[in-house]
Amino acid sequence: MGPGCVDCPVLKTSLFSGLSSDQLARIGCVFRPARCRKNQILFFEGGVAQHLFALHAGLVKLVKPLENGKERITGVMFPGHLFGLECLSEPTYLLTAVALRDSEICAASRDEILKYLEANPDIALGMIRWLIGEIGRTRSQVTDMSFKDARMKVATFLLSLLASEAGQPSERVSIALPLSRQEMSEVLELSPETVSRTLTAFRRGQLIAARGRQVTIQSLERLQAAARR
Repeated sequence: MGPGCVDCPVLKTSLFSGLSSDQLARIGCVFRPARCRKNQILFFEGGVAQHLFALHAGLVKLVKPLENGKERITGVMFPGHLFGLECLSEPTYLLTAVALRDSEICAASRDEILKYLEANPDIALGMIRWLIGEIGRTRSQVTDMSFKDARMKVATFLLSLLASEAGQPSERVSIALPLSRQEMSEVLELSPETVSRTLTAFRRGQLIAARGRQVTIQSLERLQAAARR
């Protein structure tokens, strides 16, 4: 493994957390570290699905191009997330992946990861279990988001962004929002006006301080409470 693998958030996920040091060393030989710049396209919809990606640091958005030339954000990848999983079963990527800020990623070629799984059936079985769990978590998130109001959705999203930047969120942590109000509305399935009103309410309630896209937590406890109720 490389020097950055010890604290890698990807290896701390349930997919890899139970691996032995030898197994981790072998998986480290499959993934190759790389850096990508803000707005760099990692892969595009319809492109040949050649690599599986793991996000070490930064943020990546997954988007679906629309017929009118615009795009719809379908998700945001945080450190520790795997994406481009369709390379294991599909000939082409189903979405486009774009770096929201300068990011550190690791990539494994389709052929290498499949050979690795064939040679390590215990890990292949673990990946199947992990993928089943991911399906369940995705379904839970969809259901959960359908019952959350705007205040809960925006608070949850802010906490996720802040956690990705600073580990565990804390008072006075500041971050530059990587998404516009329009983009946030697409991710949260709210109108841009609702997102703006909610952020304004958070500022007036002194949960956050904000200037443009720069946001600082003023009351972590209250922001966490807003995400729960």
